[in-house]
Amino acid sequence: MVLNKINNWVVLVIILCSTSLYKVSALGRLQDVAELAGAGLIVVLIIIHLAYSGQKAIKNNFIFPVTLILLSVGTSMIMAYYSRNQGFAQTLFAQRAMYYYLFYFLLHQLKIKPKDIEKVFIALGLLYVLLYLVQFTLYPKILFDGYVRSDRGTIRIYLPGLDYMAIAFFIGIQYFFRTNRFKFLLLVLLIFVIYILTGGRQTMAVVVLIAIVFLVVDKKVKSRFLLGFLGLIGIVAGFFIFQSIFEAILVESRSDARLGDDYIRLKAAEFFLTDFFKSPMAYITGNGMYFNTSSYGKEITYNMVHRHYVLGDVGLIGNYALYGAFFVWGVLLICYKALKLKIEPAYIYIKLMFVNLIISMVIAGGLTHADTACFVVLMIYMIDVSRLQLKQEKVTDRS
Repeated sequence: MVLNKINNWVVLVIILCSTSLYKVSALGRLQDVAELAGAGLIVVLIIIHLAYSGQKAIKNNFIFPVTLILLSVGTSMIMAYYSRNQGFAQTLFAQRAMYYYLFYFLLHQLKIKPKDIEKVFIALGLLYVLLYLVQFTLYPKILFDGYVRSDRGTIRIYLPGLDYMAIAFFIGIQYFFRTNRFKFLLLVLLIFVIYILTGGRQTMAVVVLIAIVFLVVDKKVKSRFLLGFLGLIGIVAGFFIFQSIFEAILVESRSDARLGDDYIRLKAAEFFLTDFFKSPMAYITGNGMYFNTSSYGKEITYNMVHRHYVLGDVGLIGNYALYGAFFVWGVLLICYKALKLKIEPAYIYIKLMFVNLIISMVIAGGLTHADTACFVVLMIYMIDVSRLQLKQEKVTDRS
């Protein structure tokens, strides 16, 4: 029991390190130190467990795709040295976020219970809501080094750890649809208010669509008509409450539509698939993660500031530009297996979250940030444990 609690705290510390302590401005360089320390803790604990632990391992259903991702870290680092003149030491530090994929192997040693991870998801989701509301209230005073600015009739705030709020939303959706318990509805509404305040068009559309699909197809849902009616009332009420935000979003959407092929994300995607590459081999290995003060990093900054070409705006294309074909192969395999493998009904929200991640990778984001890598690894570990429990249940039923 004591060991389980210690392991749970270790996991929580690693997760918080992966968010760079939410990039609180007052922490300064401690943000990067925390991210690197979390990766270092993972490596040290893996070595200790391999040396001293004789536990029977749970089947690793994702070992091949995770290995591909880790392979891409090595090949892209070599390419950064030869085609971008960026030193190995600089790249080793710059790509520190990718070391969090090693967390997958540590989780299999720590053997954390999925229900404990679920509690962490909800707790960190609510923490994200709290941090958002604090920053929203105190704006224009900036508390975080994340994306914070006034736009689309609201204060748009994107901090590390957003995925935990997203999965808390899907957990709330699942439990409310299946139990009709009011506390889960409150969780869903609270998080959806944050989605509206961010002014993210695609994000709002995606989470609403996934929620509707779940309501329609899940066999354990109770009172579909009542839930659908409540949802309609909520959408109408939300529109009138946040009407100014929706109007600002509509104006920007029309502006983007008029731009057509000149829309900046399309131009950025084309650039990062063509002119950005300096070597034909980089189309396999990737160009490597950039160190901010290297000539390579300065090139990235120039493209971002003067051309408005941002790697994070082109999703998986930006990931491919940095880490190459092995990384993309690994990510796609993870998503495919996560959706294909059968798991316990209690954790179906993981599949909903993977649908959300896949769509997000197409329009923005990606899986190269420490917080996202850590989060994905937690989910695929839960899938592994869930499949083991399903197997044990079958054996029990047969006997």
